[in-house]
Amino acid sequence: MAGVDRQMTINELQANWIWTPDWVDSSKLYTAGRIVRFTRSFSLACEATRALLHFSADTRYKLYVNGRRVAVGPARSSPLIWYYDTLDIAPYLRCGANEIEFVVVRYFASSRGAMPFERTSTPGLTVVGCVQAGGAAVVELNSSQGWQAQVNESIQFPTGLVDDVFLHISERVAPTPSAPPVTPIAYGIRSVNGELPPWRLRPRAIPMPGESQITVSNVRACHSDVSVEQWAACLSSTNQTVTLVGGSSHTLELQAPVHSTAFLRWSFQSARKSQIKLRVTYSEGYELEPRSYPFFRTKADRLDAKQGHIIGPYDEVTLDLPGKIGEPTVYEPFWFRTFRVMRLEITVVGSESVELIGLEATQVNYPLAVKARWKEAGDAHSEQIWDVSIRTMRNCMFDGYSDCPFYEQLQYSGDSRSVGLFHYLLSGDDRLMRQAITNFAASVTVEGLTQSRFPSHVPQVIAGFSLYWVLQVCDHHLFFGDTPYARSFLPRIDGVFDFFDAHVDHLGLVSGLPEDVWQYVDWVTTWGATEEHPDKGVPTSGRRSNRHTYFSLLYAYVLQRAARLVREVGRPGYAEEYESRAAALQHAVRMHCYDGRFFTDSTADIADDSALSQHCQVFAVLSGTVAEARDRARLLREAFADERFSRCSYVMRFYALRAFALAGDEAYEGFWEQAWAPWRQMLAHNLSTWEEDDVRQRSDCHAWGSVPVYEYCTELAGVQPIAPGSSRLLFKPRLRLSAQIEAIVALGADNTATVSWHTTATGEKQVQLRLAKAIAVMSQMPGKEPVDHGVVDSIQLIAK
Repeated sequence: MAGVDRQMTINELQANWIWTPDWVDSSKLYTAGRIVRFTRSFSLACEATRALLHFSADTRYKLYVNGRRVAVGPARSSPLIWYYDTLDIAPYLRCGANEIEFVVVRYFASSRGAMPFERTSTPGLTVVGCVQAGGAAVVELNSSQGWQAQVNESIQFPTGLVDDVFLHISERVAPTPSAPPVTPIAYGIRSVNGELPPWRLRPRAIPMPGESQITVSNVRACHSDVSVEQWAACLSSTNQTVTLVGGSSHTLELQAPVHSTAFLRWSFQSARKSQIKLRVTYSEGYELEPRSYPFFRTKADRLDAKQGHIIGPYDEVTLDLPGKIGEPTVYEPFWFRTFRVMRLEITVVGSESVELIGLEATQVNYPLAVKARWKEAGDAHSEQIWDVSIRTMRNCMFDGYSDCPFYEQLQYSGDSRSVGLFHYLLSGDDRLMRQAITNFAASVTVEGLTQSRFPSHVPQVIAGFSLYWVLQVCDHHLFFGDTPYARSFLPRIDGVFDFFDAHVDHLGLVSGLPEDVWQYVDWVTTWGATEEHPDKGVPTSGRRSNRHTYFSLLYAYVLQRAARLVREVGRPGYAEEYESRAAALQHAVRMHCYDGRFFTDSTADIADDSALSQHCQVFAVLSGTVAEARDRARLLREAFADERFSRCSYVMRFYALRAFALAGDEAYEGFWEQAWAPWRQMLAHNLSTWEEDDVRQRSDCHAWGSVPVYEYCTELAGVQPIAPGSSRLLFKPRLRLSAQIEAIVALGADNTATVSWHTTATGEKQVQLRLAKAIAVMSQMPGKEPVDHGVVDSIQLIAK
């Protein structure tokens, strides 16, 4: 019955799509889109008991009920999976007059801008529902009747800006006469004979964003006839205002407590008609002069206001104030803003004074309900590193996994693979990753590859990222054990493998990938663009031969993981074939890409001084191409100590640490202190989230840097799921790395592991593992053989 009811809702939503008449889906004003306001006014004689609405929009909406913002959406969608939202708005209604308002931004289909905001060729809003009182419907709210639409011509989202290549959310606002509201036209969409509508609607798969109020009142610089204390009081309180006299100008630099992603709302009022010009520049921290703005930056102490500058995108707004006290004029940018610091410039035009009532900042993120905990008394940095890792993840999670909220907000499969694992360990919540996996599956190209970022208005294919999507499926099955879900992706996984198999050459190596497939590996200083090879992040050696060892190693590694998956989900037919392919790749790499001591970035016969990278040594270990633990350890130690090797950035540090773990306890634990040097350096530079990389220093928030979450939970605390659905656990704490810890780790959706140990006066370590739900446990203490404990909910161990 639930499926029938859902389909009825979808049918109603399809039938109620509307838009403003005479719409032209483009502009001569160099704006990526325009805003349309849809309103429905009605009166209630009594209190509403229920007002359940279903709704969606193309491209994005903000829903206000009686002036209060109550929803933002839809979740990032694509034409093949377009989400609708459901909300009971009864708590926001009142007896008497009510108004429902959808503010919809439509990014033009023909524009390549606003990449994270995928859209169809057709703009639209659809609403279905009614207001009930006493169990009876008293007001129908379907969008096909009774609504008004009005295009807002005053707001532009400028294109062509050097520092806004991806998002196009910056606004330029100027007073513009509005056309009168009109009755929108209804599309009357109905799917018959298999003809697909513009939007294949599905109910929202993730929870609505969580919200919390933040205060941005730390004034770092002030050029104003109003005192710093007055500004701070106004910005931190709703009860104090600031009076800005006519003709005055004011420039402030404001600092938030931490890196923030927030909806902003500025409120002004005046006793007489007036006008103000407002410009707000956003930055993730103070920075030095860029090497090449905006992609190559120079940053040190992010809170150094004396040496540093606020550099970044800005909103520029002119507001007409009607001259009525008690009727404030509000400016709220449509989309949330990302910032740690901001420059506020206000000019009062004319002779009339204006009051700044205040700034309301509302932090918005995916509701990351953290179950995990970390406490390590003997480490001066680990708890701070833990907290910063969680904050970084939160700020990179809204309606998907975003690579960096300041610049792109795009969801990449390569990035989100590791971030999804961090998310599992923190909360045991798989909803955001299920949405990501499903969306990437819908993005498959004719060659069989998934798109590298999706949903995205501008398609992109990165060679290795389809393989990371396969790992996402494997990881999800390991942690949550949803076999039908994992099994549903097997044909597409096989299609990904067929693409790579078709590009295995006569040497047995992956090569000859198409020119429009980006062979990105990592952000490495020496792997920059050239006139002949304009793609960045591609190993220098192998560019001319179009043969990169990394892809052969990565393909072999993922084939092995997939072989395990197909056996676990009851489809073992391909397992031996996958393992055979992996073995052939390993043999070819040993034969052609090994110089007798290291694995080269391309074939060893063309190797030069630029042909060595940590990446190839790491994936040689992960793929089993290096069989002996002693050889693995030697390879990694030397690669990470030798300056000749291209270095792994933060995202690849995750895989490097996996390789060190495979190389043995001595290798991993010997690398431990060195591993966290970049993170300690970021703390010393006053970052409150982890930077994207230390090569370009473009962004100060990227969740792939939250690697410590994984290492603390699975390696230091030693909580490692080893069977589907987290039904079996290897408990292998690294007692030599810490005298004492207390930790909680999420295990799947409904279990947690609590780990603690302390060192006694005799030097023994007393270790305890407690599980919320009993599962099969195997333990392994340092230097000892594994011990099978059977199905238990706790164990206590002593290690000397």
